[in-house]
Amino acid sequence: MAIQLTPDQEQRIQAVVDTGAYASAEEALNAALAVVETAASAGFDGTQEQLDTLLQEGLTSGEPIEANDAFWNRLRAETDHMAAEHQTLKPGL
Repeated sequence: MAIQLTPDQEQRIQAVVDTGAYASAEEALNAALAVVETAASAGFDGTQEQLDTLLQEGLTSGEPIEANDAFWNRLRAETDHMAAEHQTLKPGL
């Protein structure tokens, strides 16, 4: 299967690679697919609330080890925004 990335998607992947988080675009895409596969996995026996809790714990599990602060600051801001939107859509979690 051939997949065509949008210019924005290519730029976002290259930005992650440029930070040194991954050695190549292929590695970055493989990591992204692993996250999607985990999220879509029918094998998770917990509730949506438990999954949300695990994801939140991962997001707040500590300071990043990577030396590139700009990348981690941008990632933290994006995930904080996503978590806030999720909480708005699912109040009480």
